[in-house]
Amino acid sequence: MDLPTLVAQWSGKLPEGFVPPANLRRTAAPECSLKRCRRPAALKKDGTFAHACQPCLDRRAASCRRRRAALAAEGGCRRCAYRKRADDDFLCARCRKDRNAERAQKSRDALDAAVIDEFAAKPDRAHEPSNLDCGVSPWNVRPKPQATAAYWS
Repeated sequence: MDLPTLVAQWSGKLPEGFVPPANLRRTAAPECSLKRCRRPAALKKDGTFAHACQPCLDRRAASCRRRRAALAAEGGCRRCAYRKRADDDFLCARCRKDRNAERAQKSRDALDAAVIDEFAAKPDRAHEPSNLDCGVSPWNVRPKPQATAAYWS
């Protein structure tokens, strides 16, 4: 399997220049599902059709942005806009907790990346053999010779 196909499977996006087989290709886009709109539905990045056309999707996104801005102006959280923000703060308690968790994860990721980079920067060195490599250890060493009765007689 080639690398672009493997990356496409992991990311869930079609590779560059991918042409679907003729029997899977749709001939016409479905109609916009919103009322009083008969335009064809928009095409998503992954090649499937959205539920609505692009102008309707843009209008809905602008409406959501306006509503969230109005809620934030009335004292809502600046991140989610729905919950009341804490005193002397611009985030609600839930968003503050989420943000702190994201920051902690980001710092852990940065530390992990630094450790990996430090390990990768070390020069490769040959293995220095020791007695343990030969199978010699204090636990399997030959017993000391014991004097026998014949020796003492």
